[in-house]
Amino acid sequence: MSTHTPTRCRTLSNSDLHVRYPCARPRFTKVKLLAATIVVGLVMTTYCLIWTTTTSQPDKSRLSELGRRMKLIRMFSTPSQIDLQRQRKKHLSVHCDAMVASGNISMSVNVSTLTHLVVDDKYRLLYCYVPKVGCSNWKRIFLHMTGMFDKTKKRPGDITHNETHFKYANRLRFLTDYSIPGIHDRLRNYRKFMFVREPLERLLSAYRDKFAGVGLEDKTFQKKANNIYKMQHPESPIKGNVKKGDVNFLDFVKYLVQENQFRDESFQYDEHWERQSQLCLPCQINYDYIGKYETIEDDADYLLKRAGLSRYSFPKRSAFYNATRTNETLVNYFSQIPSFYRKRLQKFYQSDYLLFDYKFPLH
Repeated sequence: MSTHTPTRCRTLSNSDLHVRYPCARPRFTKVKLLAATIVVGLVMTTYCLIWTTTTSQPDKSRLSELGRRMKLIRMFSTPSQIDLQRQRKKHLSVHCDAMVASGNISMSVNVSTLTHLVVDDKYRLLYCYVPKVGCSNWKRIFLHMTGMFDKTKKRPGDITHNETHFKYANRLRFLTDYSIPGIHDRLRNYRKFMFVREPLERLLSAYRDKFAGVGLEDKTFQKKANNIYKMQHPESPIKGNVKKGDVNFLDFVKYLVQENQFRDESFQYDEHWERQSQLCLPCQINYDYIGKYETIEDDADYLLKRAGLSRYSFPKRSAFYNATRTNETLVNYFSQIPSFYRKRLQKFYQSDYLLFDYKFPLH
């Protein structure tokens, strides 16, 4: 003779929340059993939702801090930056070897060509600045690293554009300020880095700043603008100082191409549109780090932390510059340039395209 023992009531504990199932009754019909099961399921779901949204809701500030830490861990624990640098330096090395073998590059370095290398002896850093590649912000950091602004400027970004390039510019030290043995020692033993940018984008940025923007207020560029305008528009009735935009982009490109056509070995372009490979000599100087403008904030922050400067973050883009980013207007500007001049620009900046692994954007 068999006996039926009713199922005992069960209690499930989940933190401070207790969910009690109804006791099973053997005389329930199938319909009643199904209905009971549905009711129990609904009750459990409701309680689970309440528990998830109240009892165990994570603290938002802790989540934010955890997210920040995880981001840092991913940034410095993954090989992404290491691999990226390995690829950039390998690409550079291959093309440098080819250009040296073909006689297009000389490995001899004159001290007079080292004028773009900024030095910090405390942190043993050498930075080759390239105008229009975030150099203002890097100079702000190097100025702040001197300790002269600790009481007046809390962050590098607090140093204005005019203070960076004029008022306090003499506080920066350059490699050419040192003796020949001092130069050799720093080139051998300091961490060296540079940042590069797509050549035509950099060229356009220089034009927008110096001939169509506030840069024209500088007497040097006002004089240059006057000369370019007279060269390209000899019949124009405009006399005296030209205004912003009077020298259009085609005028500027024609000037650049014509100057390049008749230049000799001693000729030097203005640093704002001289080739990056000429300013920083990446084939002759073994840079430890090559950053790119396209990823400048990530590259710069990684480099700062590796250099022991984690208290700094790379300053944001200054309001001093045009609101519209250059890469958004590049096609529009170059659509005004005839094919002949585009090809001449491509030839002139060929070393930058090869060494820094950029693709010529125009056809």
